[in-house]
Amino acid sequence: MADRLINTVLVTGASSGIGRVTCLHLAEKGYTVVGASRSLERLEGLFEDAEQRGLRVWGVELDVNSGKSVESVMPGLIEQFGGFDALVNNAGFGVWGPIESLSIEELKLQFEANFFGAVRMIHATLPGMLERRSGRIVNISSVLGRIGTPFNGAYVSSKYALEGLSESLRTEVAPFGVKVALVEPGLFDTNFQKNQLRAARSDDPSLAYAPYVESYNRRHDQFDWFAADPIKVARVIEKVIRSRNPSLRHPVGLDCRLATVGARILPERLFHALLSLATMR
Repeated sequence: MADRLINTVLVTGASSGIGRVTCLHLAEKGYTVVGASRSLERLEGLFEDAEQRGLRVWGVELDVNSGKSVESVMPGLIEQFGGFDALVNNAGFGVWGPIESLSIEELKLQFEANFFGAVRMIHATLPGMLERRSGRIVNISSVLGRIGTPFNGAYVSSKYALEGLSESLRTEVAPFGVKVALVEPGLFDTNFQKNQLRAARSDDPSLAYAPYVESYNRRHDQFDWFAADPIKVARVIEKVIRSRNPSLRHPVGLDCRLATVGARILPERLFHALLSLATMR
């Protein structure tokens, strides 16, 4: 059965960064766009940008970390817009620190936002897609959903989990005309670093990693030259939404491509030696 036209898109984590740019780009392309955030106040910047460009973007207060919030908001939202043709699971953040320093509570917080939040939104929107036998689920992963880097173990783990979920879901829903894809950005000019949560013990001088953490912190700003305009990610998301048969994985950014190619073609020991040199020395 041919896909019906994709018209209405729900984007989570829409208040800043990739989510905000994606909402504006999709609205510019003629889609009906609903941006979700934990509070409407956080969406004011999105609304102002849309107004300046002569665009219309709807907003909704929705906390993907809360089952109660999703269950109370989504039915009315689906009724208001007649369902959603595409879901962009973008909401999330990073917890930073050596794995030994991470508490179970901090790891749970990471998975709540980056993994279970996406699952909640899939549960809320997928039944309508299956009924219409058409739809797109775009899960925003990361280059760190393919490659584990030091001190990002919590974030890496949550994105690896999202990648595995997406791969299984893709096969399950394919007979019903629903397509699932992963967009894997590298480093982009967003508020990700600013919003990153450092584990309570991440800088504990008693940990064996302390000298390496200090070195990482000193060199951190050097990574900024890789940061690209997030509009590149928004364009890939739009391409996935309008594609009749999108591939599963869509890496975005020079650093992402270099890292994934390097991991594939270099001997494992050499690749990890270079990764350690770039991040910890």
